[in-house]
Amino acid sequence: MKHWALAISIGLLGLASRQATAAVEYRFDLTTAYATSNPFPNRIDNAEAGADTGYLLIANAGPSDYRGIIRVIAVSPFAGDQGFDLPSGFIPSGGSVSIAMPHDFSDMGGFNGPAFFFRPGAIVYLEGIVDANGESAPVKVAAADLDIHSGVFRVDPHGLTTDNFVLQGGDPFGFDNGDEFETTQAWGHLTLSGTVGIPAPPGLPILAAALGGLLVARQRVLAKRHG
Repeated sequence: MKHWALAISIGLLGLASRQATAAVEYRFDLTTAYATSNPFPNRIDNAEAGADTGYLLIANAGPSDYRGIIRVIAVSPFAGDQGFDLPSGFIPSGGSVSIAMPHDFSDMGGFNGPAFFFRPGAIVYLEGIVDANGESAPVKVAAADLDIHSGVFRVDPHGLTTDNFVLQGGDPFGFDNGDEFETTQAWGHLTLSGTVGIPAPPGLPILAAALGGLLVARQRVLAKRHG
């Protein structure tokens, strides 16, 4: 009876260990635009948007809900911190949120680095939990305005050819390109996707291995007794 009880315990621990490493998929589609009003639904910020500015859409196109930080990191060399931070955000599977960049985002000399140098621009940052079908796992992703491309290359008024940095008006160095250029940019797109797993509870694999060793040792003892 003890032999079977020990074997069942090991089997249950092995099942628990496999469940603890279950995978959870995520997919966030990011879209950037520069417009005279928000072209996206479900705005979650209270920024004072200028007559025209950058707008960001975060769409949850994956099978899992997202709960956690929704942040835009945007430090201007002239205007200081122009970012956004929601510590406890929620984007359900199939849902989306949008964020307006404060004021006229092209007038601040670019973001997250020295003025008029090539920098990453505003950074979108998500850190939290994705859950689907009873499974949950931590997730952490980030992308910069630099990474979000439209695929439509244009030469801006300063002679630079780009298809990114849409949120700050399309100039990678943070120069003001003027409303006519900024508001006619093609929208930028980027998908952040992957699979994250749930770490096994501390000590569970070790305990399963130890019980397995005990079972093997016990079988050897019984074999010697009946040998």
